Amino acid sequence: MKYQLVIAFLIAFCSCKEKALPVLGHHIYVDGKEQIQKTPDFSLLDQNAQIINKDSLQNQIHIADFFFTSCPTICPKTIRSMMELEKEFGDDPRVSFLCFSIDYKRDSLQRIQHYASKLGIENPRFHFLVPKDKQENKRIADGYMSTALDDESAPGGFDHSAYLLLVDRNFQLRSYAVGTDPEDVKRLAKDIHKLLKE
Repeated sequence: MKYQLVIAFLIAFCSCKEKALPVLGHHIYVDGKEQIQKTPDFSLLDQNAQIINKDSLQNQIHIADFFFTSCPTICPKTIRSMMELEKEFGDDPRVSFLCFSIDYKRDSLQRIQHYASKLGIENPRFHFLVPKDKQENKRIADGYMSTALDDESAPGGFDHSAYLLLVDRNFQLRSYAVGTDPEDVKRLAKDIHKLLKE
């Protein structure tokens, strides 16, 4: 009976232990060894005219989003979802929020500043990033396994995803959610809690 209780306890303990989030991304070979590609390097200005790059994000996890200020469809919803996550995790210095603008034609620093100010963003780790050009947009979005393409037939002139992307301290993609789906965003919040425990 004693041994049965020990076995039952071990089974319960093992079943309660949370599984780690998977590492997502393209498989690449470096020096003949297979590994999962990390998110890309970048260096962009944010709404405070600060340069944000991977050095700015050392020892932090971050949630990324691709948007543009004049987007008539999904962006207002995905930005609201980012702001909801900021309400939950904004006081934690281990978490940053990156919103990459993809509208290199219109989203100047001044326009990004006005957009962030209108939303009342004050968190110094919530960055609206000013785009450089079409090639850079695509390179960064591809590295996050997302989409940022010019498309005259799309609303606002850009084809882009509604994904919110969770990236760990090693710059590897660990989870994502559809930013227009409140229930999926709640699931992502649980994944953020889980990642912070790693």
